[in-house]
Amino acid sequence: MTEVIAYLIEHFQDFDTCPPPEDLGMLLEEAGFDTMEIGNTLMMMEVLLNSSEFSAEPADSGALRVYSKEETDNLPQEVMGLMQYLIEEKAVSCEQREIIIHALMHIPGDEITVDTAKVLTLLLLWANKSELPVLVGDELMSALLLDNKPTMN
Repeated sequence: MTEVIAYLIEHFQDFDTCPPPEDLGMLLEEAGFDTMEIGNTLMMMEVLLNSSEFSAEPADSGALRVYSKEETDNLPQEVMGLMQYLIEEKAVSCEQREIIIHALMHIPGDEITVDTAKVLTLLLLWANKSELPVLVGDELMSALLLDNKPTMN
């Protein structure tokens, strides 16, 4: 999924310039991506972009996020730390954090990593045409580099 998302970010200025999902799937197949990877990416895009249930009142960014039992069972501590870091750095809003967590919960627990969370964050920010601080952007983009996979400390 990481490679597909990197391809999308590299080849399309923003989500609005992407072709419809059916055409995008064919384009990605022609680019040589695995059908399963394409399907997973398109599903994640759907989850991220259609999370209307999170359009509630903006939360206080200083509020503490309490994770449910299901979330703590599935999300590694490092991922929860990344979410807090992104909020503190104002890279994502509380609403965006909830959308990212919602998307992560659609992934099998053993596949959830900090890099997966970074990539989903990038996908959401790219789709929303969000700007973020350069250092935070560099840290998130590091997840797209296949040779270098640092984690946040």
